[in-house]
Amino acid sequence: MKVALAQFIYESNTFNPQEADLDCFTAHGIWLTEPTAIRRWAQSGDSQLAGSVDALASAGCTTEPFFVAVCGTPSGRLSCECYENIRTTFADCLRRALPADALILHFHGAVCAVGVDDVEGDLLTLIRDELHFTGRIILSLDLHANVTPQMLQPVESLTAYRTFPHLDFYETGERAAQLCLQPQTTMRTLVKIPVLIPPTAIQHRSGSFAHLLAAARDLESAPEIIDISVFPVQPWLDITGLSSSVAVTSTTPESGAKVAQQLAENWYAQRDTWKTGLLTWPEITATLAQPAADPWLLVDTADATTGGSSGDSATAIINLWPQRHDFSGEVLLWVVDPAAISAVLSGATTVHLGQQKFPLSADRSFFGECRFSPRGQAYHGQEFSCGQAVVLRSGRLSIVVTEQGCLCADPAFYECLGLAPSAALAVQVKSLMGWQAGYDVGSERGLAFDGPGSTSLNFAQLPYSGPRRDLFPLTPTPSIPIELWQST
Repeated sequence: MKVALAQFIYESNTFNPQEADLDCFTAHGIWLTEPTAIRRWAQSGDSQLAGSVDALASAGCTTEPFFVAVCGTPSGRLSCECYENIRTTFADCLRRALPADALILHFHGAVCAVGVDDVEGDLLTLIRDELHFTGRIILSLDLHANVTPQMLQPVESLTAYRTFPHLDFYETGERAAQLCLQPQTTMRTLVKIPVLIPPTAIQHRSGSFAHLLAAARDLESAPEIIDISVFPVQPWLDITGLSSSVAVTSTTPESGAKVAQQLAENWYAQRDTWKTGLLTWPEITATLAQPAADPWLLVDTADATTGGSSGDSATAIINLWPQRHDFSGEVLLWVVDPAAISAVLSGATTVHLGQQKFPLSADRSFFGECRFSPRGQAYHGQEFSCGQAVVLRSGRLSIVVTEQGCLCADPAFYECLGLAPSAALAVQVKSLMGWQAGYDVGSERGLAFDGPGSTSLNFAQLPYSGPRRDLFPLTPTPSIPIELWQST
C-alpha cells in the first residue's frame, strides 16, 4: 500500500486583526515541498508526520510525504494571498505524489483565511472534488479544532491529540497510521456542544478534562468503536458553527451516535465547573515575595502568542516595575514591540513598551536574533525565530522585547538571549498551557493573570457576534441545542 502524507499546522484567532502572510511559514516556521527534505525534517523530531511514517514503514507500506507547513506563530486569519499560495502548493504537491491508496493528513482544525472560515474543510473538498482522489483519507487534528461536517464527510477516520499541554504529536501520528491500516467501512459521528471552555481548565493529567478523556478511552473499548476524540475548541473564533465537540469513528451509526451523545451530555452538564484560575496582581506579588526553590511562571493568558494573540501587552511589566529593586531574584518578562526595538537601537533613553506605551528607562544588555530550538517536552527538533530582540535591564527585571511572537513556550527562548530562566525567581510566558511542557512543571507553578489581548479568558469582553453570543458562558443556558451529525 502506498500512502501520501502531509502536515499543515496553523491556528487562527479571528479577534487578532493581523493577517498572516506566507513568511509566517517560509521565514519563521517550516515550509517543505520536497519528499527528501520532509523525511529529513521528520527524522529530526517528534512530529505527527514522523509517527505516521515510522509506523507505516514498520507495516511494509510505501510512504510519500508531499507537503509540510508549520507556522512560526499563530495570528489572525491567513491573508487571501497566503491561503491561495498554500492551497495551490498543496494541490500541486499532492498531484506529484499520486497515485496513492490512502492519504494521512495532519491538520490543526482551527484555520481561517480571509473569506474562508473552514480552511481544513476546504482542503478536503479540494482533494475529493477537484483532484478526484477516491482512496482512503485519515485525518488527525489538534484537540482545539473546530470540527465541522465538511472535515468529516470526506474522510474515513479521525483522531486527535489526547494531551494538553500537547505532548503526543508522535503518538497521534502512529495512531493515524494504524487507522489507515484498518480497511473497514466507517461512520463518523459529530456532536456539537454549545460551550466554550477556558483552555487553562483543560489538562490531561487531572481534573474534569482528564476524567472526560478517561471516559472516552473506556467507551473506545467497545468493538464497534474505532476512535473517540474530544475537542474543547479554540474559543477565539467568531465564526459560524463555533462550539466544542465530540467526534466518533465507528463501524455502525447506532454505536457512534450513542457514545458521542453520552459524552456530549456529560460534558455539557459540567459546564459550570471549568474555572480560569486567574489571580489578581496583589496575589501574584505576594507569592513572589515568598522564598521559592523553583521559578514561578507568570502566565499572560489574555496575550498568549501560542493562541494567536499579538504578544504586545505590557501588563506584567507595568505591574512589576514599581517593585523591580525589591525582588529576591531575577524576573524575566517579555513583550512584542518592533517599534521599541528600533527606538532602543536609535539611542532613545526612554522607550514606550507594548500597546499601553508604558514609558521606562533601562540598560540594554543584548541585541540579536531570538532563534532557538526547544529543549523541553514538546516541539523537539524544530526551530523557532521571534526575529530581532533586545533585552532591557532595570533592578531585578530583565525585559525581552522581540519583533514577533512564538508558537512555543520553552526556556530556550530566554537562554538564546543570554538569560537563565532556571535560576530566576519568575519567568513570563505568553502561553496558556504549553509552558507546562516546555518548562516540565505542573500547573501549581503557574501564576495566571488577565489583561488586554485577543486570548482573553473573559469571553464576555470579546466581540463575539450573532449565535456566538448564545454559547456558554456568554449565555448561562444556551438556546442552541446539542446537535448530532453523521456522515453519509
